Amino acid sequence: MTAIPRPSVRAATVRDAPELAAIQARSWEAAYQGLLPQDFLDKLDMANGTERWERALLAAQWPKAGVMVAVPGPEMVGFARFGPTRDKGEDTALVAEITQIYIVPEVWGRGLGKRLMSTALARLAASGYAQVTLWVLDTNSRARRFYERCGWVQDGAARRDDGYSFPMADVRYRKHLI
Repeated sequence: MTAIPRPSVRAATVRDAPELAAIQARSWEAAYQGLLPQDFLDKLDMANGTERWERALLAAQWPKAGVMVAVPGPEMVGFARFGPTRDKGEDTALVAEITQIYIVPEVWGRGLGKRLMSTALARLAASGYAQVTLWVLDTNSRARRFYERCGWVQDGAARRDDGYSFPMADVRYRKHLI
């Protein structure tokens, strides 16, 4: 395994939208292979994704919500998106949510996800959040192991997402920041 330099982690800008869409598609194709229908993964649309990312980045509300990117060299390799929780019954002033965190599969296991996560968590703590949550596909054992190694704890909440052409079951993890 080739060593890669410690990545710089910075706020994403609208210019990063195409790379974010590509990272998301590549990560989904690898991470969800065998967990989601293959025809869905085969149809991931980066052009559509770029437009969604442009809108999301224009709506970022720093420092409480935004996207951090990991750039260890000339190319971006991952991102973490965060903001106030979207969960009903939670205090949006005190509880944040990591809504997405993806690293390109070529660099999985090299510490970039942990670096990106720790930077996002530090940003959230500095913004006054006391806790942070995230949702993960219940069958995604690789991601769940990563979160647990990073100190996240499953809090017992579960949900079913029927927004796609197939159902997805998610479980929620939580981490205290203070």
